[in-house]
Amino acid sequence: MKKNIITTLLLLFALGANAQYNISYSVGYGTYKMNDMKDLLDYAFQSMRPSMPKGLAIVDNFPPYITHTINASIKRNRNEFGLSGSFLTTGGKIAYSDYSGKYIEKLTFTGYRIGTLYRVYTDESKLGKCTLSFFGEVSPAIMFTHLGYKATLDIYEQNIHQEGNDNISTNAAGFSIQPMFGGRLDVTRNISFSASLGYDFELGSKLSTTDNRYRADWSGFRLNGGVIYSF
Repeated sequence: MKKNIITTLLLLFALGANAQYNISYSVGYGTYKMNDMKDLLDYAFQSMRPSMPKGLAIVDNFPPYITHTINASIKRNRNEFGLSGSFLTTGGKIAYSDYSGKYIEKLTFTGYRIGTLYRVYTDESKLGKCTLSFFGEVSPAIMFTHLGYKATLDIYEQNIHQEGNDNISTNAAGFSIQPMFGGRLDVTRNISFSASLGYDFELGSKLSTTDNRYRADWSGFRLNGGVIYSF
């Protein structure tokens, strides 16, 4: 046991020698496939139309939205590897409103993408006093999805306000693989900026609904820009 511990410590020291440690935060923009959820929202809309006013409409249909990502990694020569975590959100909404009241039915999705990353860099080049390099990245991960449901009814004249809430959780996590291409600009010894573009391929998480056939599919394009602190 003692030999195994010493061997592990020596291996970690060897990997860390002449290595650069990075912590980064990036904000981005993502598109989301969500075909099953769009079908479910359309089914609910068509079912409600006969009993609702003509102004009823789908006002949100799982649109693109802002993403947030935090990475912790080790860079040695042209190779970088580490851990990655992202937060994503989108949703669908059916709504009607006029002078007498309003009705809103809303599905809100939040996704937590937890995984690893590996980057390989090109040769560095000088850009004024800064250093520029480009990289290719691949990031396998697990996507955890939470779905929140809320319905609101207001009738102003009768002073009626009703709300209905429900939560549907995933019964299986989805697997994700995300290839990206990007660039890194080292401004100082400790501060860098990065930008990247890629696509997230996902095997959608199956939701625990009554018929157990709907999946939350976060597949889509990803555009990120962020700041890196190195030490």
